[in-house]
Amino acid sequence: MEIYLPLFVIIFVAWIIPMTLSGLEISKIPSVIVEIVVGIIIGPFILNLVSGNELSVSFLSDMGFLFLIFLSGLALDIQKIVSSFPKGRLKSVDLISNTFLVAVSIYLGSLALSTVIVYWLPLFPGVDKVFLVILLPSVALSIIVPIIKNDGEIGRKFGQIILLVGAIATIMTILLIAVYSGIHRNNGFKFELLLFLIIFLVFFIAYKIGTVLIKVRLFQKLLYRLEHAASQIRVRGSIAVLLLFVVISIVINTEPVLGAFFAGTLLSIFLAKDRSSLLFKLDGMSYGFFIPIFFIMVGVNLDLNSLKDFGTSFSFIVSLTAVYYVVQIIPSFIMIKLFGLKRSFSSGILLTSRLGLSIATAKIGLSLSIISSATNAGIVIASILTCILSPMLYKFLSVQEDHHHSVYIVGGGQTGLALAKRLGLHGVSYLIIESQTEQWQNLQSLGIESIQANDLDPNVYRALKMRPVDIVVVLTQSDKKNIKIARLIRNELGHSKLLTITTKPELFEAHKELDDVQVVNEFETIANSLENEILRPSSTGALTGSFGAYRVEEIPVRNKAIDRKFVKDIPFPLLGSLLVVRRENEIFIPHGDTHLLLGDSITVIGKDAALEEFRRLLG
Repeated sequence: MEIYLPLFVIIFVAWIIPMTLSGLEISKIPSVIVEIVVGIIIGPFILNLVSGNELSVSFLSDMGFLFLIFLSGLALDIQKIVSSFPKGRLKSVDLISNTFLVAVSIYLGSLALSTVIVYWLPLFPGVDKVFLVILLPSVALSIIVPIIKNDGEIGRKFGQIILLVGAIATIMTILLIAVYSGIHRNNGFKFELLLFLIIFLVFFIAYKIGTVLIKVRLFQKLLYRLEHAASQIRVRGSIAVLLLFVVISIVINTEPVLGAFFAGTLLSIFLAKDRSSLLFKLDGMSYGFFIPIFFIMVGVNLDLNSLKDFGTSFSFIVSLTAVYYVVQIIPSFIMIKLFGLKRSFSSGILLTSRLGLSIATAKIGLSLSIISSATNAGIVIASILTCILSPMLYKFLSVQEDHHHSVYIVGGGQTGLALAKRLGLHGVSYLIIESQTEQWQNLQSLGIESIQANDLDPNVYRALKMRPVDIVVVLTQSDKKNIKIARLIRNELGHSKLLTITTKPELFEAHKELDDVQVVNEFETIANSLENEILRPSSTGALTGSFGAYRVEEIPVRNKAIDRKFVKDIPFPLLGSLLVVRRENEIFIPHGDTHLLLGDSITVIGKDAALEEFRRLLG
């Protein structure tokens, strides 16, 4: 009874909470917050159904903590982070437009602001200052990822920057708290502290071994044969990797959380195409059993007696919550030129969400005795407040945000019209700027978003308030006019994301100030297209042109009823077919047991009626 009754109470609570929230249609509050609150209720200070001293439950809670950090590492897309590094010569515009540099700037700004506030303002007397500096910039990836994914932003620049800030904050918080805890355990900096670098060495060796193993056909066959049924070999291997890194962390006397995070990051590199299968299993095991125990036990172990001096506790909670918002919102204003004031402000609001990592960091601080039980309780409550307020404020600001176009097409001829139609299929917001009245009227009759204006007037482009991230495609009928427009936009507006097409690239090469302009050689483009028609007639382009009434279209998955469903369980139209699924940077061919997720882009082929049915079903 002492072992199983408390565990039953916890699992029953973990089972009933999401059902209750779903039944009451309460979607604004994350279930983990309710789990913490209910943990307080069933804990020793109210109902005393769970004391918090049960060894078995404590062990399972610790495993839930490790799985939470493990899945945080697993959620990172290392390829996307690497691909976002600035390439070639670093330009000043990169500092405010490059995804990686903007994300790094936001985190460093948050860290610097945290240092200034903690050391210069008397807001947190008696609290370890270094610990607070590490804690304040932490971000709750578990809160922000589902929100930006549900909004369809995760594949766009806005969402990628938010995701990358969260990833950098997660990595740095875990590394810094691991090093700082080592300093405390060793009573100062000692050479042994550098042993945490062994984790990096093990990570590198494991990565090299993994790159060799995945190319061995026997290993691939064994993985495929033992992936399902009783063996679940991929799940077992994932847990083995997690425990290997945790054991190494303990041996070198650093935080197990560091090992758990690196284990997840290592696996994320190798799960590009198998992610939809293995991740669901790991999610099911972790969020279905271990992680809810951790969050409920956070509530059970919360020392409410430490809050008896409510005046002091209240001021600490309010101050900490306010500082969370200050250190995150102010650095986010670096994105104003990219997305405008309102979107930058909303991104800072969303990034203020604190939960798992903040609570985990507080747990480490409590175990090291560098914070008190009252401070720990205050951090937990402040984190809960941010997770309630931030998503709601973000949603409110997102509804009222200003509309921006991602692509501006100067010239509405046949090429501009065809490009606009293709961008529309992909859900990319565009605007055509056309100077000729007849051409503009034709665009209007076709429902193409366009304006009639003098394309050589710089005030026209200033009025559009183009952001550095927006792309301008210059497609007038004259090379000389294209050069004039490109020079005008580049020199007078300082905009560098320009693209044009020409049969005489040497004309642009003569203008050194237009080096930033991407010039597409029309002859080479036609030659490449003909080459594909001759050598690769079965490609998508040839397929589209060969079937007359059939068309290929890419449709994003926005229908929540489709989320996590198997392809075989979705009533797709009989007169159409799925070709490929694009999930962030991954492209794969779907089969019956493939899960579809919100945010996926599905390339389909069919007649107009079938495509309309696909749009209705997926959108």
